Amino acid sequence: MNLVWYRNDLRIHAHRALQEALQAEGPVTAVYFICEDQWDSHGVAPLRRWYVLHSLNELGEQLAQRGITLHVVDAGDFSQVPQKLASLVREHGVERIFCTREYPLNERRRDEAVAAEMDKQGVAIRGFDDSVLVPPTTLRTGKGTPYTVFSAYKKRWDVWLEQHFSIPGLPGSMAAKSAKFAGKAVVDQALGRVSVPASLTDLWTPGEQAAAQQLEYFVGRHLGQYRKHRDFPSLTATSSLSAALSAGTLSPASCFHAARQAMSDAGARDGAACWIGELAWRDFYRQIMAQYSRLSWGRAFRPETDLLEWDNDDDLFQAWCEGRTGYPLVDAAMRQLVATGWMHNRLRMVTAMFLSKHLWQDWRRGEDFFMQHLIDGDFAANNGGWQWSASTGTDAVPYFRVFNPVRQSQRFDAEGKFIAYWVPELKALDNKTIHEPWKQPLLVPDYPAPIVPHAGVRERVTESFKGAKQAYDQLQGVDA
Repeated sequence: MNLVWYRNDLRIHAHRALQEALQAEGPVTAVYFICEDQWDSHGVAPLRRWYVLHSLNELGEQLAQRGITLHVVDAGDFSQVPQKLASLVREHGVERIFCTREYPLNERRRDEAVAAEMDKQGVAIRGFDDSVLVPPTTLRTGKGTPYTVFSAYKKRWDVWLEQHFSIPGLPGSMAAKSAKFAGKAVVDQALGRVSVPASLTDLWTPGEQAAAQQLEYFVGRHLGQYRKHRDFPSLTATSSLSAALSAGTLSPASCFHAARQAMSDAGARDGAACWIGELAWRDFYRQIMAQYSRLSWGRAFRPETDLLEWDNDDDLFQAWCEGRTGYPLVDAAMRQLVATGWMHNRLRMVTAMFLSKHLWQDWRRGEDFFMQHLIDGDFAANNGGWQWSASTGTDAVPYFRVFNPVRQSQRFDAEGKFIAYWVPELKALDNKTIHEPWKQPLLVPDYPAPIVPHAGVRERVTESFKGAKQAYDQLQGVDA
């Protein structure tokens, strides 16, 4: 018996572990472990849980139609997985396990414990890197170290894919006889423990079928103009595929394949190349996560920045969370996040930099808040984005760079459409005043004044980062 162990790869197509299991000798079954305590400890958003569980239901039915039974086991947390998997292996006479590799520290430790347990039983495990396009330990600098600068990584990433990329297919050897979705009751019970308002769930459609349709729609309608339009939150210009990629209802290989095919059209070439670059960023953060365990401990990638003394003012943090900072674009973005479970990528940078630099709050508080709300909450991408914005991570923007929230607003929401939608108390203002409503306070008596001034932020940030570096050098015995 061959067992496919599903994790964040809830699909049938472009799934190398499933493909290899079907090609191996013997029948195939599958398993997924629900670890709600693990979700709790990592603050996983209820909306993301809802998306994963509904996608799991679709996967179970799709596998059953193809003769493969999906078992779903309530495991509590990762520590219970090795023994529960061992029981399943013994019960079904499993000889080989096939799975997609995961890279955060807790997941790696879980898999090491599973490997040790399976070794006792003589069960072989084969892992595949289907959650990325380039396996995370493949690309190295000339010194043999991991890449920590994206531009250099991207050049090697492009070359490697040109030589090695292939997309797994769906073998024709799936059994014609249908099976039973053995885990449906367990999934439904878990869904009963998830409370998400209809105002959120009505915005999203879980599952592989919906993800495939969205990819086709994006490539056909918006990919060609992606570079031109992607930074403007009032436009429908991004792929809306981040949740599918995070839960694995869509593979990055399918995205890359579709974008590369689109590049044969001269009109779509520039947009497709730009979107491929976003897939490269996704791989970049995963290879960092796989090779620098301290990120999984809540540490900054740049160790000197762990010495920064954040203010951690609860009132300022709460104002940011609730979208009442007095900066319209920041507030609109935060309200979008809470209301939809998603935020435009440009605005993730704006809001993260505002929290960490204008408000001088620990970036980890913002990272946690995002994970508690995002339907696409992904540890590597979320951590990478937050550390980039806070200038504590790999390929970080210069620490003295601070986005001006007014200029960002004027540049990327010039007509104020996005702001007017999410901050309706400002919708009556003209295109100029809506970006700086504090200049006409009588027109918007219900909207707060800016909670901090923009002036002086860059200077404070610069001095703080310099001080942390000097303190770090002294601790290391470096003559500054």
